[in-house]
Amino acid sequence: MSLINFDCPECGHNLEVDEGGAGFIVKCPECGNPLQIPELPRSHRIRKGIVAAATVLAILLLLAANLFLWSRAGNLDRQVADLRPLAEALQQAQAISMRQEAEIARLRDDLAAVKLPDTAALGTAALAAVDEAESLSRDLERASRRLLESSPADRTTLLRDHMRKLVDAAKNGLPAPPSISDVEPGQGIQGRQIVFSILPGPDGQTLRENAEVTGVEGDKIFVKFSGGTASYSLAELHPGVAAFLPVDPLLVLPRKQWGSEVFRVQQTLNARRDEKIKQLRDGIQALLPPPGEAK
Repeated sequence: MSLINFDCPECGHNLEVDEGGAGFIVKCPECGNPLQIPELPRSHRIRKGIVAAATVLAILLLLAANLFLWSRAGNLDRQVADLRPLAEALQQAQAISMRQEAEIARLRDDLAAVKLPDTAALGTAALAAVDEAESLSRDLERASRRLLESSPADRTTLLRDHMRKLVDAAKNGLPAPPSISDVEPGQGIQGRQIVFSILPGPDGQTLRENAEVTGVEGDKIFVKFSGGTASYSLAELHPGVAAFLPVDPLLVLPRKQWGSEVFRVQQTLNARRDEKIKQLRDGIQALLPPPGEAK
């Protein structure tokens, strides 16, 4: 640690103090005149500030204790004596800082010793996994198609799940939601009175107004309104209507379309899966360095 050399402005006595005392007020040992130890150069202060950053809280607490003692004692000699713990705290701070620097150096060496994976090799392995996923996807597509062709139950399950999602999404496209209220047992539809202020056709056109559902049988919906009664098949109504009725969503689709629709749905699912695999492949290739570049 370097020393600060300066002269007393009163008697000219030359003093040398530890740089840790920069800025403090001391008494000249020759004439007793109180004088302030000169500040360190700005670059030196910045470096010392960084080194002592870990002990700022301790220093502030010690400064507060000194200010308290100063205000109580009002004695400059006592203040100087009370600065001894501060010097010890600074020494402790330097020791802590040295330990921290040693720990940082150790961590830096540990980090330098870590071997990063070969990104090109990882990318090649990932692309190979994508190739395998594509092959399995094609096998799964062929197996699924054979299963659907041979199993009416599986075709029905696939199509029912698809229509359930379609019906649920379509209910937000109704001209107006139905009015639903609880009624006495044996009345309404499963204890609920369901009234569509606008009963829409498949394309949203108005079929009836203020139509109350009085019965549901299979794909038939019976309603009454101010002018009489009527019945409709689910396929003749907007798909969103079925979302509010105790019906099988599969019946919203005309039966003659079941065969073609089930394979269209399967093709759509296959296309989505293939697109996800393609996006995965493109993402991996985007992370790999161009051919010929260093790893």
